[in-house]
Amino acid sequence: MKQVCLNLSECPALGDLICATPTIRKLSRAYEQNITVVSPVPELFKKNPYVQNSYKSTSIDWDYFNEHFIMHNSFTNVGKKNERGVEMKHNTMDIRQFHAVQLGFMLDRYELYCEYSPTEPNRFDIPHKYILIHPVSTWPNRTWPAEKWMELVKDLNDAGFYVISVGKDSSETGFFNVDKPVFNFDIPHGMNLMNQTSISDCYHLIHNASCFITMDSGLLHLAGTTNTPIIHLGSSLNPNFRAPYRTVHGQYHNYKYVAGSCALQCCSDMKYGVKEWGSVQGVQPLIGCLENKDKFYCHPEVDQVYEEAINYISTL
Repeated sequence: MKQVCLNLSECPALGDLICATPTIRKLSRAYEQNITVVSPVPELFKKNPYVQNSYKSTSIDWDYFNEHFIMHNSFTNVGKKNERGVEMKHNTMDIRQFHAVQLGFMLDRYELYCEYSPTEPNRFDIPHKYILIHPVSTWPNRTWPAEKWMELVKDLNDAGFYVISVGKDSSETGFFNVDKPVFNFDIPHGMNLMNQTSISDCYHLIHNASCFITMDSGLLHLAGTTNTPIIHLGSSLNPNFRAPYRTVHGQYHNYKYVAGSCALQCCSDMKYGVKEWGSVQGVQPLIGCLENKDKFYCHPEVDQVYEEAINYISTL
């Protein structure tokens, strides 16, 4: 039998790539061989136990691969309609099932957990227990404003908690393009590690944290490969499509979702696609509330997050 390759070259975002690992595992077990993965971030799969080789998309000979490998392709039609006029609606699907469905199957709930092993050793010796935060900008519907992050840090510092911020300036390109800069601010009792960490560094920092606070982001899914308690800040996406499954028990574990006052989850509700496009298609990238409210009330307030964090950590 030929070797097997999963092509993720059109998958631009860290979280989407990490969420391909259940599909990688499924393919490997089905073919009874480790597989090759081609992606924009090969480091993510270098130590995956189900991966034979991990290559950067721009470094391979595609003619050779198409001739010598059994090719499977995922994320090839995001934001596009197929020949029958059907669009794969990323905002209305479980992010792990998205890859599986592209290949023609579904994952059982016991198969939805993601995997990652760091390629570099831990280089941070933090002398305190700490709370890790990820204050970055992404799509407006899932960006908690910088002033709220700073207020949360002040409240946590005043309560005696050591806080570390982590994140990296990035951008997402493809069907839609968006810049994702970090919110870079000083932390009086803690450390600002913005734009100073690799993926392995982030993994180690999350793994050793008392708690990780983030919105829907690539690091949310990286955190899902650890057992660290996660506080996921609310947005207009249905959290059931993004919440990490931990361990092989097929359930949420050490995870808490903190919603705002609006629970419509409009970004994941297909009726808004019908209203906008006149058919059951995906909604546009959310730069404003689909109910035309003056702000994203699906985002939690600072006091909610602070209280949830304090109460959550005290029970661990």
